[in-house]
Amino acid sequence: MHDNQNTVIRLTIGNLECSSWEYAEIDNQIDTPAESWNLTLFQQDGQLLSSEIKGGAEVKIFYGDELILTSIADKVSEAVSRSGYGLQISGRDMAGQLIDCSVPIFNGRQVTLEELIGKYVLNGDLGSIFHNVRIQDNSWLKNKVSVEPSESLWDAIEKAAQITGQHVWLDPDGTLNIGDPFKNPYYVQTKLRLNKPNDPTNNVLSLEYENDVSRVFSQFKILSQDGEANHILSEGTAQTQYGFNRLKILSLGDVETQAEADAALEKIKKDNNFESHTLMATVQDWTVDGKIWACGWYVDLESNALTNASAKWAVIGRTLNLDRKNGKTTKLLLKRQGDWANPLIHKEKSK
Repeated sequence: MHDNQNTVIRLTIGNLECSSWEYAEIDNQIDTPAESWNLTLFQQDGQLLSSEIKGGAEVKIFYGDELILTSIADKVSEAVSRSGYGLQISGRDMAGQLIDCSVPIFNGRQVTLEELIGKYVLNGDLGSIFHNVRIQDNSWLKNKVSVEPSESLWDAIEKAAQITGQHVWLDPDGTLNIGDPFKNPYYVQTKLRLNKPNDPTNNVLSLEYENDVSRVFSQFKILSQDGEANHILSEGTAQTQYGFNRLKILSLGDVETQAEADAALEKIKKDNNFESHTLMATVQDWTVDGKIWACGWYVDLESNALTNASAKWAVIGRTLNLDRKNGKTTKLLLKRQGDWANPLIHKEKSK
C-alpha cells in the first residue's frame, strides 16, 4: 500500500515481498517486551499462498527504504469466501524469541552477561536472527549471575543487566539494548498541539489522560533484614493528591545498607509517579521531524482541552497504525519526563 506521500509500506517474508496491505498495526514499548504486530490484506481474487509465507519465517517491514521492524512470524491466517480472500500475518518483536527460549544449561550455574549475549544469543541457536547489541555500561560484563535450568534467555539477560542497574529493551529493527533508554533522548522539534476552538496549528487527533493514584503513597519506611524488625534503614515522604497520610512500610530482603535503602526509596517514589500520570496521544502519520516515531524520545505537548495534558512528556510506547479509512496514524503512550527509573542494582545472594 502507498500512503498519501506515495511511500510504499512493504513486508518481506522469505524471498517474497508484498505491499498490498489493507491494515497494519506495529507496537513498540520500552517497558513491555515482545510487543505485537499484524498486517492484513483482502483481495477479490486471491492466489494460493506461497510455501515461503508461513509461521517461523523471518519478516522485515519497510516504510519506503527504512526498516521499521525485524521479526519472526508467529501466525499466518487465511480465509476465503465467495466474495474474496483474506490473509493476516502476525507476530511479536524479537524479544518474543528470547522469552520463549531457555538458556541451554541443565544445571544451575553462574553466568556473565558477556557469556549470555555472546555464547547463547549471538553465537547460539538465535545467532541467525540477532546481530546487533548495544550496552551502555559494559564495565561489569564479567560479573556473574545465577541461572537455573528452564530459565528463559530474556529473564537471564534482564537479571544480568540489573547487576549494574540497567534496563533491557529492543529496538524495532531487532537491536538488543542494555542501559538507560532515556540517557540521550531525542527532543522532538515539532510541538504537539490540540487546542480548542479548532486551531489550524493542531497536529494531534485525540488525547486521553489517566490519573491513577491507587498505588501512590505519601510516606515510606524501608526496614532492614538484620533481625531487628523495627530497624528503619530509610524513610521519606512524597507530595500526593490525597488529603491524608498514606503510609507504606516495605521489607526488602536484599537491601543491607543505608545507601541501598535510599536508592530503593528513590526508585519506589519514581515508580509511583510513573504509574500515576499517563497520556495517550494519537497523531496523523508515522513520522515527525522527518523521522519515524520511536520510543525513548522527549516531546512537548500543548492543549487547552485537557487540564493536565500540557507538559513535557517521554515516549514510552508507540503504535503505528494503517487502514484504508484513516490512513497512517501513530498512537503514543506518554509518561512525564523524569519519572522513568532504571531497575535497582541486582545483588546475587551468597551461597
